[in-house]
Amino acid sequence: MTPETEAQIQKVRKFGQNFNSLSRIAGAFLVIACLLALATIFAGPHPSDFKIGLGAYTFTGDHATTPELKAWACFVVATVFTFLLAIVIHLQRLFGRLAAGSIYTRENVRCLRRLGVLALALAVFQLLLPLFSQGLVDTGVIDPALVTVVEPTDRGIFLVGPASLSGFIMASLVLLASWIMDVGRQTSDEADAMRRDADLVI
Repeated sequence: MTPETEAQIQKVRKFGQNFNSLSRIAGAFLVIACLLALATIFAGPHPSDFKIGLGAYTFTGDHATTPELKAWACFVVATVFTFLLAIVIHLQRLFGRLAAGSIYTRENVRCLRRLGVLALALAVFQLLLPLFSQGLVDTGVIDPALVTVVEPTDRGIFLVGPASLSGFIMASLVLLASWIMDVGRQTSDEADAMRRDADLVI
């Protein structure tokens, strides 16, 4: 291994160490934020400056009065935070392997692929959330008077349309990166095997 390559590996290991620590902090923050959000919803009603988004709708804290609305809000919050926490956990594992000097490995490829699948699942959930919320309001499960329709320009990633494609693009890029990394890993393994065979022949 050349000194230049060794220096690059050390940079990767340092990068992995730093972001492994950051991912641990992010994971702890997500757990605390999720528990606080769920507790706040269950303990409602609250002042009107407390707001929860349900895709096509939002509701303020002073409207958190019915069990149905609280249950749906808790489900949405718990689902989103579960996806985010799972992503952070896989990132932590990936950064931990990078910190240990493991770069082109089967485990890292598998971890990247799982990150892509999680990102894709979250994008699908964000795409379907407005439709489910609309259905609950239309069927009367959630009182329409308690929620506010989100204007299309304000829905962001929850909008069914071009704005919702950002999550799918990100997931596709991660899955593409995992495929490229897997090809690189296989190529490296084959090159190592050929070198070993050549050494044996000599």
